[in-house]
Amino acid sequence: MTKSGSAIKVLFVTTELAPFSKVGGLGDVAGSLPKALLQADVDVRVVTPAWPGVLERVAASGVKTSMAKSNVYAAYDWRIHSANVIKADVKGVTTYFLDAEDYSGDMYPHQLNFWTASPFAVFCMQALELKNAIDWEPDIYHCHDWTSAFLPCALAWHRHYRQVGGRSVMTLHNVAYQGIFEPSPFLEASGLEPWSFSQSTMEFYGQVNLLKGGIVSATAVTTVSPTYANEIQTYESTRELSGILSQQRGKLRGILNGLDTKFWNSEKDKQLPARFTSKDFKGKVTCRKALLQKAGFDQETQDPIIVCVSRLAEQKGFDMVMNGIDEIVKMGAKIMILGSGQDWIENGLNAAVAKYPNSVKFFRGYDEPLSHLLYAGGDMFLMPSVFEPCGLSQMISMRYGTVPVVREVGGLRDTVFDVDDPNGRKNGFTFQTCDTEGMLWALRRAVERYKTNPDQWREIMVEGMSEDFTWDKSAELYKQMYEEMLQ
Repeated sequence: MTKSGSAIKVLFVTTELAPFSKVGGLGDVAGSLPKALLQADVDVRVVTPAWPGVLERVAASGVKTSMAKSNVYAAYDWRIHSANVIKADVKGVTTYFLDAEDYSGDMYPHQLNFWTASPFAVFCMQALELKNAIDWEPDIYHCHDWTSAFLPCALAWHRHYRQVGGRSVMTLHNVAYQGIFEPSPFLEASGLEPWSFSQSTMEFYGQVNLLKGGIVSATAVTTVSPTYANEIQTYESTRELSGILSQQRGKLRGILNGLDTKFWNSEKDKQLPARFTSKDFKGKVTCRKALLQKAGFDQETQDPIIVCVSRLAEQKGFDMVMNGIDEIVKMGAKIMILGSGQDWIENGLNAAVAKYPNSVKFFRGYDEPLSHLLYAGGDMFLMPSVFEPCGLSQMISMRYGTVPVVREVGGLRDTVFDVDDPNGRKNGFTFQTCDTEGMLWALRRAVERYKTNPDQWREIMVEGMSEDFTWDKSAELYKQMYEEMLQ
């Protein structure tokens, strides 16, 4: 509550919003955390750009929209940037879509420079001006990743907005992406004071680093898991940015992401051929057979099925996977992977399919119903990430009784506990070393347990399905942080 006793007013400033504009975990968080905050009596609203196709997807979802009483305006690069404000009620959350020519390109540019970074600066200033179009002023701006990091920078260093003042939260979903580009002509065009570009602010080896600026200027900084909050302060994890994060650790805290457990629900998931619970796994057997049929494998096989739904990127540990395919097949397991990404990984998976057509299946791209079937029909979910800020896939897999095999890093360490740890919660298999040998060690244990001890395997499945991955606890921690910020 604020000093007046009214609910704290928080504006989520995000460039992704599931299910309308989602690229990764940021979109999932922006689409689900506000609903939990509303339940915690926080007056939360969301503002996001109307990227190409977004308003069409909003209309197709059946969400009704209306136009705000006026446009929103921002001064940038010596001209006024105007956007229509489209108001919508998205599952109870008041959401504002900013519709403008500035947001007519790709959500994430392939190359970052003054021109491609400008829409994000404009968006942040329009978010600051939104209060003039909707008669609602937030107490706190909650920003997400480098794409909205200009907002706390503006509150601290902009010629106009630093006079206005305001409190902000900077949530780091993935510190690997920082918004780095040449300073000219950005500094003059953006309206930032010259002293905003220094070693202690947003300067980074002669370039602008928006995320660094956001970390330094925000009132509070959060990450998406407690372990990741510690990891990013080390040089091994974040290299040159680790020093700044360590300096700012007094305002840094890790709050574990939650999951939309109403959407990811094995008992009610309409995208599955059959539903199931932790007390009755008949539906999971049906899903398993459907998945085998989809892959072109024998539906009656008892071989363990290892599944993976992921971006195909180095961060996700696919060098380990590619190097371990031969051994995985020798274990007597089948592996199915859904995703797209770097060419060398896609090419390697295609080669593995050609070499082991009865054991390896690669589904290229992204298919939402198929992802549900993989989560539900698999026996094990493989996630050998090099680093993982939080991760949602391991949580989803457990919701569907698919046992995670993960590397102990970031949010994976906070959610998956090895069955052979006498003090653990025994919901998965983990390994520590960032190499193929470590991954195979964990997989061999999982495959052996699956084949030889079905009773214990069922216990592991039930333990995972009983985990509380709702947003409730995390929402209370965010609310507590908001209250502390306003004291």
